[in-house]
Amino acid sequence: MPILLLTAVLYCFPSLSAAGDSGFAWPVSCVPGLDCAGQHFRIGYPDVSGAGLSFSCGKPGYTGHQGTDIVVSSLEQGVQALAAADGVVRWTKDGLFDRCPSNTEHECDEQQKSELSPGGPKGATLGFNAGNFVVVEHKIDETRYLTLYAHLRKGSLKVVSGQKVSRGEQMAEVGSSGNSQIPHLHFGVYKEEGAMYRPVDPWRGSCNSSSDGLWASNPPYLSEGLLAHPG
Repeated sequence: MPILLLTAVLYCFPSLSAAGDSGFAWPVSCVPGLDCAGQHFRIGYPDVSGAGLSFSCGKPGYTGHQGTDIVVSSLEQGVQALAAADGVVRWTKDGLFDRCPSNTEHECDEQQKSELSPGGPKGATLGFNAGNFVVVEHKIDETRYLTLYAHLRKGSLKVVSGQKVSRGEQMAEVGSSGNSQIPHLHFGVYKEEGAMYRPVDPWRGSCNSSSDGLWASNPPYLSEGLLAHPG
């Protein structure tokens, strides 16, 4: 689902300066399969087209997945969620469960859709239950993007709306809030297109039809990185 935002609303915010480096940096303080502690880690890749293929023409996290799921071993590790590029924090949410007892709980219900409030257009949502989250606006190569950091750990947010952040700056910790079954960061990238921001896949590969790749450099690829649907 695209984020439903009116461009005119965003233009009311202070103007952005271009990010210092082209492309996004890895948004957590470790890379699963490379230097994350523990044994339980995975990467669930996007499928923004709904074709059932990841950027590499393999399996995505699940069909129609709108972001990259970066799974870590536990909440207690305190894995940092980092700003992927210079930008300005636009929306945040904190205070929700870290571990939902079941998806029938109101805060955990997969039918719930996280609202962009206060300050967002009436009725604007993230399209899914993101739990605790941060949304940052960036300007890269004259194009505006939003990045979403979802399912964050309760009480870990270190930023507020309107705050400027730098690439690699810690904003929170990876958690499992909202519609989430395991500790992971859902990292979403949205590109400004007219009056909307639409999801794009930041990974560079022959089966990515939404972008030519938006990472400053493609992070390590886990061929066995698919997930069963963590959120």
